[in-house]
Amino acid sequence: MARPAHILLCGYYGHRNAGDEIVLAGILGGIASEADGRRYEVRAISGSPEDTLDVHGLRSWRQFSPAGVTSALAWADCLVLGGGSLIQDATSRRSALYYLWLTRMAQALGRPVFVWAQGFGPLTDPGLRRLAARVLSRAGGVTVRDARSLEDLQDLGVRGAVLTADPAFLAPPAEHVGEGILPAHGGAAVLGVAVRDWPGADAGLAAVGQACAQFARERSSVPLYIPFQHPNDVDVSSRLAAACEPPAAVLRQRISPGEMVRLFGELDQAVGMRLHSLVLAARAGVPFAGVSYDPKVRAFCDRAGMPCAAVEDISPEKLAGILLEQSGRREEISAGLRRFAGQQKQEIGEFVGECPLPTRHSRPKDRAGDQPRQERTEDDTQ
Repeated sequence: MARPAHILLCGYYGHRNAGDEIVLAGILGGIASEADGRRYEVRAISGSPEDTLDVHGLRSWRQFSPAGVTSALAWADCLVLGGGSLIQDATSRRSALYYLWLTRMAQALGRPVFVWAQGFGPLTDPGLRRLAARVLSRAGGVTVRDARSLEDLQDLGVRGAVLTADPAFLAPPAEHVGEGILPAHGGAAVLGVAVRDWPGADAGLAAVGQACAQFARERSSVPLYIPFQHPNDVDVSSRLAAACEPPAAVLRQRISPGEMVRLFGELDQAVGMRLHSLVLAARAGVPFAGVSYDPKVRAFCDRAGMPCAAVEDISPEKLAGILLEQSGRREEISAGLRRFAGQQKQEIGEFVGECPLPTRHSRPKDRAGDQPRQERTEDDTQ
């Protein structure tokens, strides 16, 4: 009997970012739901193989280990760039260079590459844009999670890219929220807040904190700051929570992807800078307001038909007014978001089902002159 197909996933996994871990959980859940009897094995490339094993039970190779990446590609039948904003130079050129190099290496070895639900760009460097055009034009399939990314790829000359939904819509929820995760609220509404530090955003972040405090006072609700990136988001969340009167609650512990999905289902409203806080709110039918520091945040809010303000020019009065208006229309907004989430889940599910992943061991031989590489031992992967 032929061995199972080897599917190698790569994204911003193993970096203690809840959004990317939820994306990975969604991809794994999507593949499992659409397997239809096909035999496969999934492994990943991760910033922390130990963390990926602990959170997902998934063996992986270390992201920036040349030997590890070489072994991973030798093992794989195909490479999947799964979710996130991987090919961009807004934070640094390193991200785009790494993922384009990895994709090019896989293609040179004859491994098909699939790009799933990417947020492409911003990519401003002319050389990187030319490289991205060449590499992505050779991919076996490309899907993006927002219209701006699709337009940017089309401008590069990448044909056949398809608009789909974020894999986080497929992430399975935990059965319940763990003890101590939700603050004691005595039946009062809970407002989830997911913020992050960003250069030049101090005034905007202070405005978010003031708006949430004002809304909490007027509606007798309980703000809960929910960090997505540990420990960075814990620090900024703690600063804003301490400025509330009384101080707002902060979820200081790191929770599993499934618990995070379940937690957002327990909220009444949400404010988010973190993209996947908004995705989780949408899938739970929780009215939300976005605070944009990156085009991906506004793109998702526009797609969901929800309000969004830029972090650099937000005012406490404006954001508090949005939250107050939403609280008076909560049932109406929730119903619309649930319809939207159902459509998104169907879109990403259909793509996973139609994606031509290998169904058996049938990969091409390595290039002429290359010797088959020894796969890593149990001690080399986690």
